[in-house]
Amino acid sequence: MDERINETAVPREHERERLDVYLAGRFTYLSRTAWQREIERGRVYLNHERVESPGRRVRGGDIVRFDGRGFAEPEVDDRFSVLYEDEHLVCIDKPGNLPVHPAGRYFNNTLVRILQARGGAALFPAHRLDRETSGVILLAKRGDVASQIQRDFGNVKKSYIAIVHGAPANREFEINVPIRDDPAGEIRKKRVASASGGERALTRFRALFSFGDYTLMRAFPETGRLHQIRVHLRHAGLPIVGDKLYGRDERLFGRFLREGLTGELLSELELPRSALHSRSLRFFHPLLRRELLVKAPVPSDFREFIAEKGGRRGRTDNT
Repeated sequence: MDERINETAVPREHERERLDVYLAGRFTYLSRTAWQREIERGRVYLNHERVESPGRRVRGGDIVRFDGRGFAEPEVDDRFSVLYEDEHLVCIDKPGNLPVHPAGRYFNNTLVRILQARGGAALFPAHRLDRETSGVILLAKRGDVASQIQRDFGNVKKSYIAIVHGAPANREFEINVPIRDDPAGEIRKKRVASASGGERALTRFRALFSFGDYTLMRAFPETGRLHQIRVHLRHAGLPIVGDKLYGRDERLFGRFLREGLTGELLSELELPRSALHSRSLRFFHPLLRRELLVKAPVPSDFREFIAEKGGRRGRTDNT
């Protein structure tokens, strides 16, 4: 369970770049200063030889390897529950601070690794959920079953709820704007809605109710692009509360990486995580040959935020 090795081949466009600069850009879960420390500790290898100089220059095609065994992972919330299970599939109600699969700073502290440790068998996610997004996620007990669901995932009906800043002009609306990587963004993984091109993306939205300066929204993504709901709500001028990357100020994400979740940052975010929740999945079970609907309850942090900001706690029950 404790093996953690990251390996990457250096692209040609990074020819002659400093090793610490390359690593900080390629693996953004550590700052350049933190990567310098990892290099000096002897945890980084270049073409299978240990390197201890952060200023070492890389060449296109070089193999950079990071030995992360013993690396201290951030704490996560592992209080998930099982919503549905049979001999082929399991649906989990994922909490809002738990990555699904190993990536970045997270390896053992991920849903699939924790499930494997507790159950003794690997599970295969059939779709994605961001680390801070809570709610329904579907996993298969065999890789071929996950592949069958993924091939048909365009027909899966997904619904989400989100708490956003502001209120829409219309109760129901849709955003049909392509999504692409943000060429102007300082954060590599940041995306943007752009009419000038990208991946086709369509999301339908419905405002459920407003309270104070906020609105509880329901979202129905018709396509499955990375960060789609978050990007489309930002594009609509309705950023999600607590979203560090697509919220009201994208600089908060950089502060979070450098400083962690300080009291000052939490005050600006208002919630420690992005207020996005996978409420339901309706899908065709490829082996039982019937449609299933799985719903996750409204999370407690949504209820508490709505009550605190002037909403009525019970109003979330029928969302």
